[in-house]
Amino acid sequence: MLDLSKRVGAEPGTLCDRLFQNSRSIWERQFDHPFVEALGNGSLPRENFEFYILQDARFLEQLTKIFAAGAIASDEPAVMEKMCQLALDTIRVERELHETFAREFGLTIAQMEATPLAPTNYAYTRHLLSVVNNGTLPEIITATLPCAWIYAEIGKHFVSLGDPPADHPYRNWIQTYADPSFEEVGTWLRTTLNRITPEDEKTFRRLDEIFTISSRYEWMFWEMAWTLEAWKPEIS
Repeated sequence: MLDLSKRVGAEPGTLCDRLFQNSRSIWERQFDHPFVEALGNGSLPRENFEFYILQDARFLEQLTKIFAAGAIASDEPAVMEKMCQLALDTIRVERELHETFAREFGLTIAQMEATPLAPTNYAYTRHLLSVVNNGTLPEIITATLPCAWIYAEIGKHFVSLGDPPADHPYRNWIQTYADPSFEEVGTWLRTTLNRITPEDEKTFRRLDEIFTISSRYEWMFWEMAWTLEAWKPEIS
């Protein structure tokens, strides 16, 4: 199992470092997940990757709303502006994702957008929306943080093993999440969360619960795509 204790970009002793340390075993297990390993070495079956991309596109629809809600929850103009920018960037990524993979998968954009949410994806996005509807700005940021953070770590991990060859089927995916510009999103979220969060144990316990749940769903998202998860019983 990969030891992330000295690799993850959180300042020791900060709130975000404490959150990470409490969920570290969940994070480390993601690197050993068969979907992640196969994605990295290029052996992932095309069917699983297509399933993952379609579900990820649906996930991004909801993530856009979460960032927009973060802007509304803030009283700081700079934070409001950044959260709005994150929402806009997510919309642009979603649009590019739809257009690129609609062509590659031989689907129309309407078909992609009509893809039903798999059970884990539905549960993960309902968790995020529940935090938005009932939570504070620190809670909203905490709910989204594992998604931005772990993807940057996985991207860096893949390139640390060597630059993926030109014929690697998932080279573009790896390069996207290994790019320093993507890591900047998680860095900003951590810096902001460390700065705005009240220093009391009750608040930490609540954020720790949210962070742990989101971290678990990140592992489950890989599992969902590996098993091609479906609703049961299916409607006939």
